[in-house]
Amino acid sequence: MGGKMRLFRMSLLFAAVLSICGCASENLNSRKEKDMDSKSNILIGWASRDVTPKGKVNLAGQFHMRISSEIRDSLSVTALAVSSETSGDSFIFVSCDSVCIGTPLIEESKAIIKTISKDFPLDKLVLNATHAHTAPDIRDRTDKYSKLSAEEKKGLLYPEENRAFLVEKIAEAAVESWNSRIPGMLAWGFSDAVVGRNRRAVYLEDFSKQPDYKESPGRVIEKNARMYGKTENPFFSHIEGYEDHTVQFLLTFNMEGKLTGSIINMACPSQETGGASYVSADFWHEVRQLLREQYGEKFFILPQSSAAGDQTSYRMLNKAAEKRKLELKGIDARMDIARKVKQAFDDAYSWAPKDMRNDVNLKHVSKEINLTKRIITEKEYKQNLEWARQFDAMEKLDSRQQTFLQRCRDVVKRYEEQSQGTSQKQPVEIHVVKLGDIVFATNPFELFLDYGVRIQSRSPAVQTFIIQLAGKGIERGGSYLPTERAEAGGGYSATPYCNKVGSKGGQELVEETLKTINELWK
Repeated sequence: MGGKMRLFRMSLLFAAVLSICGCASENLNSRKEKDMDSKSNILIGWASRDVTPKGKVNLAGQFHMRISSEIRDSLSVTALAVSSETSGDSFIFVSCDSVCIGTPLIEESKAIIKTISKDFPLDKLVLNATHAHTAPDIRDRTDKYSKLSAEEKKGLLYPEENRAFLVEKIAEAAVESWNSRIPGMLAWGFSDAVVGRNRRAVYLEDFSKQPDYKESPGRVIEKNARMYGKTENPFFSHIEGYEDHTVQFLLTFNMEGKLTGSIINMACPSQETGGASYVSADFWHEVRQLLREQYGEKFFILPQSSAAGDQTSYRMLNKAAEKRKLELKGIDARMDIARKVKQAFDDAYSWAPKDMRNDVNLKHVSKEINLTKRIITEKEYKQNLEWARQFDAMEKLDSRQQTFLQRCRDVVKRYEEQSQGTSQKQPVEIHVVKLGDIVFATNPFELFLDYGVRIQSRSPAVQTFIIQLAGKGIERGGSYLPTERAEAGGGYSATPYCNKVGSKGGQELVEETLKTINELWK
């Protein structure tokens, strides 16, 4: 009898527990359903356009001309518009499979947008480039094209044509994203993927003291550091800087909780096949391919490069081991990168939507700041004056030599302006967007990683997305901003040819960005 009574009581207890758990589960589900059914104060719109060129183009990103031989995969511009009915503020991010975003491109895009949309908030538009080296040349340099043969010119699209086409599609995508905004929800998160690696090798001796060293007038001034330098060199010391393998995501959802798109932000340019002679979005093509296979063909992907002026997806070490690995896996390096990014996305997506928001504090500030230019030394001036004379004395210059001559002349001109007391400040535009617990901060440079880390480390945000190659300030788009240690070592990316602004200006950018971020957190 006692045993039966104990069994009966245990049954009642078990039933009660099930009832409580059931109620709790129902309450949790009903809260989720209520959140999804309730009115959102966040409006979200997406759009994209195919910007694959319709003919042959010169591919940007190298000193020499590369006339495209084929189209490997398509190029895209992707736009995300987000506005808050609570704060009345907004942003429109547009990512472009392009080598750069110069001031003319931004102004031309805004001019077209203004003609087709009267209520579009032009001051909230932010364009960024993925820094692909297999996309059309959009910077005016007619001197290069004049040397091409008649056959090479046949069917060739020139930079002004490429830029006009890109600008038109940017405007269309931006306006469509703005006009298609509907209530939605946001979530954010991060994970890790080993994609970006520091690409600057440092040596124990200056190159001038090493055997077989030759100067490279107009291309680079080297001391003891070199981008993509050989690590098998007996004078090799170390890789110069840090690497950040964080991948950050801003996820968007409709009011039913269905995933609609994502920003993917990581510290690496898209240049895995950057020396090829075909049109391609580089590894972002494979990233889009893999993510859309799982999340649907209508899933939007907006790539952003974080501070990555000294980063690459190439390996500086273990190259033979990497080659063997890819051969045994039966894939190329681009697909290997895409798998890593997808794995990072899947990880973030497994937990980030548990904190889905339909109302966040959105504040968007844009401002012009003045940064100290890199000083040209008298030695650099005299060097480049002589090198320019040497180029001028040559009977015929190829496309690379024409570029090198112009770079020498630019350094000479900068020194002369500097000597005349011309302003040594470079005005640039930055955008800072507070979105709930996270923040986006832009700059127009190929920004060395350390500067991004400094901003992220001191930022009050839970996540800080740095967006390089974004915003006005650099006329032709893209200018490396090196650290002090990089300037000391020299090499491509850390010479006067490559730098409008020096390390002093880099720290000014850090402080101005943090000042703006902190003001939004008050």
